[in-house]
Amino acid sequence: MDLFGNTVFLEWSQLGSTTRLLMNQLHYGALAFMVLAYSFRVWQLFKMTPIKEGTPARGDHKKAIRYSYMLLAMPWEMESTRKHWGRWFEFAFFHVAMALGIATAFTMPIAHELMRHQIVVYGLQATFALAALIGVSRLLRRLGSPAMRAISHPDDYFCLLLLTAWMASGLLAVPQMHEPSLLAFFGLATFFLVYVPFSKISHYIYWFFLRYHTGKHFGHRAVYPKKSVPDTAA
Repeated sequence: MDLFGNTVFLEWSQLGSTTRLLMNQLHYGALAFMVLAYSFRVWQLFKMTPIKEGTPARGDHKKAIRYSYMLLAMPWEMESTRKHWGRWFEFAFFHVAMALGIATAFTMPIAHELMRHQIVVYGLQATFALAALIGVSRLLRRLGSPAMRAISHPDDYFCLLLLTAWMASGLLAVPQMHEPSLLAFFGLATFFLVYVPFSKISHYIYWFFLRYHTGKHFGHRAVYPKKSVPDTAA
């Protein structure tokens, strides 16, 4: 059923061999590689000897660990986000868009007919377009700030460019009208899966371990959960 009037969608059975190879074997092969790479890294982390506190506990470890994990969803608890709410929403939306991009890459090949629904197409296009604009904004902010440039690694720029380009390609790919747009979207997604284990984007794996040990350490000292203290002028 054509929900876009006279729009002519691609016939997936007539896609080129390169596109089909990329969307199926290569894309899923890249996923398998990423899973293996992260499984090995997680195994290495679990093998590390945990640090033991040498002082009596003054706080609640479990409560502090829960608080540590929840800090990501409590921007009012951190000064950097409490004073810049817009950047927190920008951060949250960008990561949600990445998750939708990943879901799209794995759903479209097996449910492309369902994903031609007008609401799905327009919703994903709006999400990817805004995410691409956020990516450009974050890149310009990193380039324009001396402080950000001082702590930035080439991988920071490359990853941000890669993700921004991927969102832009997704904007063109979701209508399923042009094969080159699908080739670009799945090509970037496949490269992304292979490259991520070697990039700074791997921080999302370390995040779970870091939050646990941060919560346990500061909970041991009764620093976490933090008490609300109003900001004071310097």
